[in-house]
Amino acid sequence: MGGLLSSNADLSEFQKKKLLHEFYTFFDLNKDGTLEWKDFDMARQKICQLSGWKVGTDKFLKTQELFTDIWRQLQDQGDENLDGIITAEEWLSMWQKFQKGCVQEHKQKKDKAEGDKNKIPDWLERYVEYKFNLYDRTGDGVIDPEEFEYVLSDFGVSSKDARTCFLLFSNNHERKVDLEYFKELSAEYYRSDDPSSLGNFITGRLDFDQDTAGTCNTGTRK
Repeated sequence: MGGLLSSNADLSEFQKKKLLHEFYTFFDLNKDGTLEWKDFDMARQKICQLSGWKVGTDKFLKTQELFTDIWRQLQDQGDENLDGIITAEEWLSMWQKFQKGCVQEHKQKKDKAEGDKNKIPDWLERYVEYKFNLYDRTGDGVIDPEEFEYVLSDFGVSSKDARTCFLLFSNNHERKVDLEYFKELSAEYYRSDDPSSLGNFITGRLDFDQDTAGTCNTGTRK
């Protein structure tokens, strides 16, 4: 797997493209160009519906608690003007601050370089577990290509791209995609500025050079 930590405190254009793709495709579920609680509530409803967790059940209530907590943490870190809305600009600004902090910490504690490489915000660690559970539809602790393809189709990703991406990050199905490996891949997606990193492919996107309709959006509130 490619290196994660960049010595540059500024986000690269490649990192920005990946982060904006994630923002518009997987976070901004109602496609209004901003991130609000209703987007997280839609995500909560999605995983409960796909998993068959009915209202009032233990897993339903735990999912509700999880998404409420994730949104509060994200809002604390990303909502600069405290208006309950996170724009694309605020999203990138949050990641810029995180990148800068990681680079500074890395310089101060060179003996902990590996830990720095895999570091992601606390709220994101919990969100990554949610995404893994969303993909792992059978609940067997492993994501298979059919599950990956099925879930990404709900986000507009073509079957061909999903299958190709899965082949890449699973090393042609030789690497089991369990939670720990998925966490490694996710850390690469959010942190690495190396185009060859396998984690770049976990969203089903093969090429970040071409802007999607979402990333052309500046994040201006409607």
